[in-house]
Amino acid sequence: MTAAAALLITPVISTSTVTAHAASVNPSSTTLKKSKSYYRKNARKLAKRYKLTYDAQSALKKNGRATVWINTSDSSLKSSTKIAMNYWNKKLGKKEFVQGSKKNHTLTLSISKAKPTKSDQSDAWWTPGKKKLQVRWSYYRDETQNIAVSMTNQLNDAFYKKYAKSIEAKAKANLAAKGITTSDDNYQSRFNSEAAAVETSLPAYDTLKKEVKGVNSVAKTGRKYEYASTVAHELGHVLGLNHSPKKADLMYFESGNSNVYSYKKVKAGLSKYNPITTTDKNRAKLALKVYAAAH
Repeated sequence: MTAAAALLITPVISTSTVTAHAASVNPSSTTLKKSKSYYRKNARKLAKRYKLTYDAQSALKKNGRATVWINTSDSSLKSSTKIAMNYWNKKLGKKEFVQGSKKNHTLTLSISKAKPTKSDQSDAWWTPGKKKLQVRWSYYRDETQNIAVSMTNQLNDAFYKKYAKSIEAKAKANLAAKGITTSDDNYQSRFNSEAAAVETSLPAYDTLKKEVKGVNSVAKTGRKYEYASTVAHELGHVLGLNHSPKKADLMYFESGNSNVYSYKKVKAGLSKYNPITTTDKNRAKLALKVYAAAH
């Protein structure tokens, strides 16, 4: 799923904001080594050039960190949120996001039952004024099935791409050995039955059946990592990042993770995957430096 992520702030960020040249949004190492007075003096100019939005940093404490209350009973979404926090902490080299509680937090993650509209198809959004990061329940609920269907189709496609020709050849040879020819009235029906028998006799078919049977479990894992990326995108807004014009970036307005739709990639494990790019990381570092200079 690649529904556009959102940052609810005035003015509302929309896809029309993605206009700058990709190369201009990655701060150089020199830009990241300036003095606090430089950041204070040039905050507005830096925001414009590197697409930063300081009003979105409402959940940051004076030390520049955010404490997250994961207010949901959904264990998978809890895991997704923890993974998302770790993505940023690992890339930034410090604990930028820490888990909090009902009594101790600077932002709340929760599920929203709000239905999508023509003007708002967001799967998640950050509202700085309320310090709330919300995930749309209807999309979240349905995504496991969406991933499962995609995985099943991939598995079937891969099987038939590899074995279709040999199954056809073997079925035709078997019928010919029985004296059945293409001129027979019921040849197509006989061929279909023989091809099915050949197909199900293949060891690879047993493997396919086992994989398809277990696809729902793998799809749940896929959704966990998909929403880790989704939540990480919203946490990028929390840090003060506007959308990036670069499609490869986590902070691109229409974020997504194609890996989660691959049965083989999810089965192999995505624990080492991190969607945050160098540009995402450097922009976050700059946004935090400007924040520190102002506080």
